[in-house]
Amino acid sequence: MLPPPILNVRLRACAEDWHQMTPAAQGRHCAHCDRVVIDFTQATQPDLEAAFRTAPDGRVCGRFQPEQLAADQPAPLPRRVALRPKLRRFLVALALVCGLGLSGREAVAQVRKVVPRPPVIEASEQNPTLLTTYGGLVFYEYEDTETPVRTLTGQEIFTYVEQMPIFRGGNEDLKRFIAGQVRQPKDALYEGRVFVKFVIDEQGQVTTAQILRGLNEAADTEALRVVRLLPPFTPGRQNGRTVKVSYTVRISFGGDE
Repeated sequence: MLPPPILNVRLRACAEDWHQMTPAAQGRHCAHCDRVVIDFTQATQPDLEAAFRTAPDGRVCGRFQPEQLAADQPAPLPRRVALRPKLRRFLVALALVCGLGLSGREAVAQVRKVVPRPPVIEASEQNPTLLTTYGGLVFYEYEDTETPVRTLTGQEIFTYVEQMPIFRGGNEDLKRFIAGQVRQPKDALYEGRVFVKFVIDEQGQVTTAQILRGLNEAADTEALRVVRLLPPFTPGRQNGRTVKVSYTVRISFGGDE
């Protein structure tokens, strides 16, 4: 079962423009306050909690969708409203989460107005973080802990590190690369999602790709083929050294989002 989505965020207005920020490993970098704004638009509650646990000063900057707001969200932000599925894709809120406590599982944040998304990008990446769609592909990453997993050889594989791996050219190039490689059959049997998990090693190489949740044999094979074509990343770093980092990517086939 997948972790619960974020549904109870409370936000405050912010003057910064997401589109003017520089792409970063988990979202975008805000030059004004020198912080990374994490894209939580398709993230889960464990993602948000993990971000707060690893924040050095207890503050997190993030980006949210209107439907992730708490029902009692105060002005000047819009209260959470029920939207038809086709309308949800056009609404995105930018948020900067500042100094909150998670005691009530809610976030106090700064947010900009809702803006329409481009027609081909639903808007995210990591790294996918990035939780985003591009040409039918949806990128996202989530893990419920930053604690490293030890392999049989004693090596550690992290799920969240101080400096996440970065694709050459940034997140947008990562999305374009995968969108350009995937073969989208016009077959109803291909409509759905494939979750692929892989590890980016100390040299930035993509290794041990595996299906976390599949669709069918053909779609699973295609998703693995595309992931294995990924060129090297700039490796992730923890405590000043390069480390292995685990990623999960969701690839959508057909019209499924």
